[in-house]
Amino acid sequence: MPIDLDDLEPLVSNAEEAFRRGGQTAEEGLDVSDGGLVQLRKSCRSLLGARHLLDDGYYTLAVEAAFTSTEKTFMFWLIEERHQDPSQPPQSHTTAIQRSAAVGFITEEVAIRLGDLWTDNRAQTYYQDGRATAERAEAMLALATEIHAQVVGLVGIRHDCLCESS
Repeated sequence: MPIDLDDLEPLVSNAEEAFRRGGQTAEEGLDVSDGGLVQLRKSCRSLLGARHLLDDGYYTLAVEAAFTSTEKTFMFWLIEERHQDPSQPPQSHTTAIQRSAAVGFITEEVAIRLGDLWTDNRAQTYYQDGRATAERAEAMLALATEIHAQVVGLVGIRHDCLCESS
């Protein structure tokens, strides 16, 4: 027998209402109106979360958070440099990588390698076709951290980065 709405109705309604309702407690540091800064700070949170998850042995989630951080870091740069409208969400998780190459921020070779890394490994790890390991999570976290540090350094707004204070 399939799960139907009667099985979940109060919980679905509560979740829908939570997304409609204003005046809620926002995550600290993300209460800013600048679309680029929101992406930067979400990237910081993803890096910090990935480190905690890795340290606690949650490798699948650490890999996911590292990929998310990379995506958000590139999206931050694109918005900051006015190559992306923050009100227009990307069409896929690799859009920020592809767009960063298209405007010359990263080389085509970097874009291809990062895109392949995402396609070949993130999806497999996430959907459990591939197994997350401590070594894979550590490698992804190191890569995401370096991309984040380079982008923040190039833009020159370290004071707005939550990584420094975390």
